[in-house]
Amino acid sequence: MFFQYPVNDVHIHAFSLETADATLAMVEELGYHKFNMLSGASYLPRWMANNLLCAYIKAKSRGKGYAFAAVHYPETGIPSAEDMLEQVKLYRSLGFDGIKMMDGKPTMRRRIGVPLDHPAYDPMFSYLEETGFPVLYHVNDPWEFWYWDKMPQWAKAQGKLLCYGAEGYGGYPTFEEIETEAVNILKKHPRLKIIFAHFFFTSTDLEKTRRYFDTYPNMSYDITPGWEMFESFAQRYDDWRRFFAEYSHRILFGTDTYSGHWRETVGCLRRVMETDEEFVAFEEHCKGLNLDPQTLQNIYYHNFYRYLPQEPAPLDIPGLLAYGETLYSRIDALKNEDREALRQEVRAVSQALSEAGVKIGL
Repeated sequence: MFFQYPVNDVHIHAFSLETADATLAMVEELGYHKFNMLSGASYLPRWMANNLLCAYIKAKSRGKGYAFAAVHYPETGIPSAEDMLEQVKLYRSLGFDGIKMMDGKPTMRRRIGVPLDHPAYDPMFSYLEETGFPVLYHVNDPWEFWYWDKMPQWAKAQGKLLCYGAEGYGGYPTFEEIETEAVNILKKHPRLKIIFAHFFFTSTDLEKTRRYFDTYPNMSYDITPGWEMFESFAQRYDDWRRFFAEYSHRILFGTDTYSGHWRETVGCLRRVMETDEEFVAFEEHCKGLNLDPQTLQNIYYHNFYRYLPQEPAPLDIPGLLAYGETLYSRIDALKNEDREALRQEVRAVSQALSEAGVKIGL
C-alpha cells in the first residue's frame, strides 16, 4: 500500500479525455478507497466540457469516484442569480456529489468584477445550505503571488496558464479582500458545508486559522498543496502539529492531481504527513509533520464522509447527455475561443460518456 492507511482523495482534476484513463490508473496504483473529481468548467471557457469529463471518470470508476460540478460563467461577469441556482439544482439531479467553485481565484475574481459575497450568489448558497450539498471552494492563491520578487520560479514560468500579468497579482483585488469576501459567505450562510481548498492559504497565521475553525463549525480545509503551506508549518512546527491533532476532524486529504508529475507530488505529500523528514518540494523547504495515527486516519479517510455519503450518487446518463447538448449554445456565445474545437470536445466526451453508460447499464 502506498500510504500507511486507507485514503480518500477529495481533490483531483483532469482536463482532457486523453488523461481520463491515466487518472483512473493513478487512482488504482495509489490504492485509493474513494476519490473525488473536481470540475474546472467555471474557470476557463476552454474547459467547457469539464463537468461531462468528471462525470465520465466517475462512471468508469466502478463505484470509487465522486464528482463535483462547476457553474458555467460567461466570459466576463457572473451568471444571473436564477441561472446559478438552476445550474446547481440540475447538477444535483444529474448525480453530481457537490459543487466546485473557482471564482475566488484572483484571476477569476478580477474577471467577474464583483465580490464573492455579492447578493446574486445568495439563492444558490441558500439552496446548497438547505440541501447539505457540499462546496469545495478555491479562494485566493499563495500570498507570494502578489509580489513578483517573492513568487516562486515555477509559478512565474506558468504565468500564461495561471493567467496573471507580468507582475503577478499586483493591481488585482488583494489577498485580504478576497479572503474577507469568502468569510462573509459563511456569515450569511453558516450551515453551508464548505471545504476551502489549499488550506485557505492561511498557513502563515495559525491563530487566524484556529479562530476560523472555532467560529464556523461547518468550515473545513483540504490539505492539497500549495507547498508554501508546508514551509509555513515547518516555521512553527510544534504549534502546527498540535493544531492538526486538535482539529484533525476538519482537514481533508487532497492532491490536486492528475499531472505529469503526480508520483512526485503524492510522494512528497505522503512524506509530509507520515514522516519527520526535511526536504525541498517545488522550491519550498518542508519538514514532515509525522502525524499521529488517529490524526492521519481522520485526514486520510474519515473526514471525506463528513461531507460525502458512503457511496457516490447514481449518475443520470441520459440527463447528462441532454445537459451536454445545452453547452453548444454557451459555446456559440463565446468570442475569444476556438468554438469549433470546443464543440468537438463536447461531442467526444459526450460519446465516451454514452459508451461508458452502456457498459455499466445506465
